[in-house]
Amino acid sequence: MDQIKVERRNEVLALSWQDAEDRLQGVITPADPHPGEPLRLTLSVGNLQGPPFEGGVTVSFSQEGVPGQVTRALKKDAVGWSTEFIPPEPGTWDVDVRFLTTRPKALHARFTVSETGVPLFVWRSLLGLFAVLLLLRVLTAMTRREVPAEPPADAADEAAATPPAGATAETPAEPTPAPPVDPSADR
Repeated sequence: MDQIKVERRNEVLALSWQDAEDRLQGVITPADPHPGEPLRLTLSVGNLQGPPFEGGVTVSFSQEGVPGQVTRALKKDAVGWSTEFIPPEPGTWDVDVRFLTTRPKALHARFTVSETGVPLFVWRSLLGLFAVLLLLRVLTAMTRREVPAEPPADAADEAAATPPAGATAETPAEPTPAPPVDPSADR
């Protein structure tokens, strides 16, 4: 079997192969497949000379060491030859591609299915929530530290009600004595 070159390009795994007569190009999306989530394989098969290739393509997906677990015969559609596959388990997976031009072609590629991690939107949501909370904290701190430019009108009243500077909590200020009341004045 000939080896298909697999390269990561942004959000896809790009596939490429060529011999003296034919070429194959394709993509596997997403670039980081996970178990239980569908991946899409899209292929373009062509002759280097002569009429375009219109025949069938057979694709097999299997875990490393377990040949031909899922095999599909594909027909050309508007995009090329494409299929979806849902890997049941993480690990190294093989994809084998077969087609017939002037002679049978058997090609092989390998890709990795990784454990399902925390989805990217969850990380972005948490980061956004953290940013909002931080902004609220900063705004709260700024509004609490704000000092008015002029003291309020009640400040003079409060200053009169405060004890003299020499008075402390242990020694209260002496109360002002009230004038004595003459009991005979009421008669």
